Amino acid sequence: MDLKIALAQINFTVGDVSGNAEKIIKAIADAKNEHADIILFPELALCGYPPLDLVLENEFVAENRIKINKIAEKTKDIVAIVGYVRKHDGKYWNAVAIIQDGKIIDHVHKINLPTYDVFDELRYFSYVNNPLPVNVVIKRRSYKLGVEICEDLWDDRYETKVTRELVKKGAEIILNASASPFRVSKIKERIAIIREKVNESNVPFVYTNLIGGQDELIFDGNSFALDNEGKFAAYMPASKEAIGYCEFKDGKAVNVLSDPQPNIIEDLRAALLLGIKDYFYKSGFKDAVIGLSGGIDSALVAALATDALGADHVYGFAMPSKFSSDHSLKDAEQLAKNLGIHFDTISVEPMYESFLSSLEKQFAGTSFGLAEENLQARVRGTILMSLANKKNALVLTTGNKTEIALGYCTLYGDMCGALGPISDLNKLDVYGLSRYINEQYGYDAIPQNTIDKMPSAELAEDQYDPFDYDIVSPLVDDLLINKPIEELIEETKDPELVHRIMHMIRITEYKRWQAAPGLRVTSKAFGQGRKMPLVNHFK
Repeated sequence: MDLKIALAQINFTVGDVSGNAEKIIKAIADAKNEHADIILFPELALCGYPPLDLVLENEFVAENRIKINKIAEKTKDIVAIVGYVRKHDGKYWNAVAIIQDGKIIDHVHKINLPTYDVFDELRYFSYVNNPLPVNVVIKRRSYKLGVEICEDLWDDRYETKVTRELVKKGAEIILNASASPFRVSKIKERIAIIREKVNESNVPFVYTNLIGGQDELIFDGNSFALDNEGKFAAYMPASKEAIGYCEFKDGKAVNVLSDPQPNIIEDLRAALLLGIKDYFYKSGFKDAVIGLSGGIDSALVAALATDALGADHVYGFAMPSKFSSDHSLKDAEQLAKNLGIHFDTISVEPMYESFLSSLEKQFAGTSFGLAEENLQARVRGTILMSLANKKNALVLTTGNKTEIALGYCTLYGDMCGALGPISDLNKLDVYGLSRYINEQYGYDAIPQNTIDKMPSAELAEDQYDPFDYDIVSPLVDDLLINKPIEELIEETKDPELVHRIMHMIRITEYKRWQAAPGLRVTSKAFGQGRKMPLVNHFK
């Protein structure tokens, strides 16, 4: 076997079939100029992933068919493996077209269709349990290519072991077209499982993963190739668009690379930046509006937005009330100065007092409480949404995963916005990433006082967050992944706390149903991957 293969780690946009087709055609031409024999694209590259209910629209599927044929016409002297939605025999398929010499010479359909977490492919696609290698002729030599699609690699939960079956039937190399979403440390899992497949099969493995943000999902790329000894023949960067190359001779890498050492926290930061940037770019917006409280969460969101969009496209607003501390306003102003973003101060006090005056009759005879506290947050939300409308911008919410889980957030207040960049980071992650960002800046872009001070919503006198985040944040994460209650009680030695936190998560589901979409970076995020009933009496 003597092959040069291009890994097309490209950022495609869901629904932009024409634009994606042009990107594919250009990448094929570039790879051909580099004398590649094969170019491998990510899963459903032509239509973008995941297309969701677009698959149910006849015009969308027809456009896939038209453009895949156009791509085929433009493909000469190279084999292109391109993912698209195929309609065949009256059914829809998550497919890749094998293209050579101006025509589609074969198809491969995804076999293992995921229906867990954020995936619901059985809603759309059919499948057959019969993996077969693809026969191609390259430089007068016949090859059997083992082509598979994303989940076909992750076969532990499935009856059909696709890689094993392909090799058993003569595949000389495995080529996986993937759209695997980012989560912290996922790259280590991918490398481990593919290396296991290589050790079992003794054939090279090429893995091309999608890159880009799509709604709540972030696709991090991190494409790579292993030769038949498990050595790296290619490794591509995280969260960056590129075309990489690997060469094999008799199954071995022509150029062997050292094993990569992923930087987990840098990969997290890069993924969040990509998610923010693509959400804005693909939605047609450039500017972000953020409420700056002087606290750690809004500071981190502002820092991420600045790196993703540019300082001139970020507008920070401090909105103090009579309960706001002097240091909060100073910290917010210092943050904006450090980041170089737009900054202004708008007092909520006149509007807040006006509301209270209007509600005086209805609130008469009651003590100051949750209604008055939340009213301040809702005034702020109204201000931010109005500013965003005026500036044709999007509001970024600033809540973290721990707060959102416990309902420590206000509907139509601090939950107002288009995207939650840190809604899948627990409170400890927020502190860790903030410190890392300061290290990368080389100075305290996020003011040290913001990091050091006790967190507070500042909606009442002498108010501080009622949680020990060192204990509660990991506990929340464990509850969300359904770790057994008995184990959590044993670990915390506090059954009352465990049951109280679980109860708080359960009773605030109604808030999360109305929350902004949040960028997913863990194995269990709020949003489309977590489906709990809104009304839930289970105890």
